[in-house]
Amino acid sequence: MASAIVMDVAIVATFVTVGVVGGSFTLLADSIRAGLGVVLECFSYVVLRRIHRGVLVDLDYGTGKLEQVANLVIGASMLFGAMWIVVGALRILSGDREVGTPIGLAFAAIAGMVNVYVNLLALDGMRRAAAQGDSVLMQAQLLLRRTKLFASVVIVIGLTIAAFSTDDRIVAWADALGSAFVAVYSTTIAFKVLYTALPDLLDRSAGTEIQQAVGRSLARHADAYAHLHRVRSRRAGHTAFVEITLGFDPGLSMAEVDRRIEALKTTMREEVDDVEISILASAATQ
Repeated sequence: MASAIVMDVAIVATFVTVGVVGGSFTLLADSIRAGLGVVLECFSYVVLRRIHRGVLVDLDYGTGKLEQVANLVIGASMLFGAMWIVVGALRILSGDREVGTPIGLAFAAIAGMVNVYVNLLALDGMRRAAAQGDSVLMQAQLLLRRTKLFASVVIVIGLTIAAFSTDDRIVAWADALGSAFVAVYSTTIAFKVLYTALPDLLDRSAGTEIQQAVGRSLARHADAYAHLHRVRSRRAGHTAFVEITLGFDPGLSMAEVDRRIEALKTTMREEVDDVEISILASAATQ
């Protein structure tokens, strides 16, 4: 993952330089989107390293909410970036913004081709890394890598057309349409990221599937407890957290209560993957 980040930083730096000097707004727009992606990648890398070193083990709900906060910030930034890109594309079409020089557009097309190759290599490495776990961050990065590869191919087509054309109108339209594609792409990714981040940050329940699985487990162990006081569930990333309060017969020993609780937890883990279960015991009221 570190090598992929280094390559991305190099690509973003190249894009900014060529975009500013050569006058390719498409490349400059893509550097904004790519730069925000690099920020998220760096955050993911730091979080994963700290998890590996045991630094973040004191978070009550794992790193899921921390990950979603980062996704929220990046998603919102992508939306603002997309709006800025759209304004720039309209300025190109209206003639308020000059198109790039031929040599600058040629370098932009070359940089775009290099980016396609880098994205292809990075996607292969990220796919292998994501196959080893089910982290929200890794899955989000895999999705970004796939869409980045597709987007980079579309963008390089527009850059190539602009580089080879001698008609300023064609160059302007190619640059504007390429920028517009980057804006649409960024907006799509932003909404996907926000859609996954907001529900968890607002403490939405773990969902119907989890609730039904908990209900089935409780039904299978209905004779193990006297009363069901409360069931709460939530998600933090891919992990579901379930909290249950049960009332038990006051005549039962603590060892027997613990045995019944562990049996119920085992059943729930068979029903639901990646779940953290907390069962609180209380004496049943008469």
